[in-house]
Amino acid sequence: MEETTVSLSCSAEAPCPKHPPTISWTYIPESAHITTQLQEKPDKTLSVFSDMTFKASYMDHRKNISCTATYPRITSNDSTVETTVMLQVLFPPKETRITIDQSASVSVGTNVTLTCKSKANPSNNMTFYWHKRGQENHLDLGEQLIFTVNRSSGGWYFCIAKNEHGIQRSEEIELIMADHSLIIGCVAGVSAILLTFLLITLFLRVQRVKASTIMETDVSDQGQEKQVQTIYTNGGFVSGEELEMPKDENDVQYGEIDFSTPQTKITTAQVSGEETVYAEVRGPGKEMNQDYFTLE
Repeated sequence: MEETTVSLSCSAEAPCPKHPPTISWTYIPESAHITTQLQEKPDKTLSVFSDMTFKASYMDHRKNISCTATYPRITSNDSTVETTVMLQVLFPPKETRITIDQSASVSVGTNVTLTCKSKANPSNNMTFYWHKRGQENHLDLGEQLIFTVNRSSGGWYFCIAKNEHGIQRSEEIELIMADHSLIIGCVAGVSAILLTFLLITLFLRVQRVKASTIMETDVSDQGQEKQVQTIYTNGGFVSGEELEMPKDENDVQYGEIDFSTPQTKITTAQVSGEETVYAEVRGPGKEMNQDYFTLE
């Protein structure tokens, strides 16, 4: 029985007292204490006795302990004799724990199998009780607990293993419910936020485009190809210095700029074979200086 003191004795005859055999042990428990001595038996013969004393533990169950007597010889090969015994230790349930056939996160409608494992001797008549925290009565009997998950299945589970020598309770294991509806709701919420952000961004971009005035003017100069000059304004006041003349000698491009109530006057004069274009731009309450450009 576990926790009881066990004494093992091993002896070997010593026909030659000057060269007695040596005795050794194979499996030696942690708590073992060994004594060895040469003793005279009642028939006046000598033998070597080795005693090993230890406290039985469930860790020693089904362990083979061997005692080996080695006789020295003149030749190089010694003679050995060995005997072995298997320990049988009786003990209550130990290392009781729960295993699950899948992850601890489950969804409604899935099948779950919980298994209660424990070491004990004897083990053929063990009883397993299944419990859930918060419930007074046990859920079921047996080594396995099999059920279909519903919305109330989440929580902490434990099992109790019992044999004729005692009982032991396992640590609790938590069964977590995976709420798919919550996951779908979170995904839908994030999608709605992203869609709203995109719509706002698109609306602001359209408003900026509408706030900008785009005017295109086709200018024809004595049968030359039509050139198009596009001027973008953002409501500010543009002076003549900001309008660059094209570098191509024969092309003159001009544009009209509208500032809510602008006044623009274009005057063309023929001076000594050269064509001079005058442009006068007036803004609200302000008047720009006249600028002219000469086309040779």
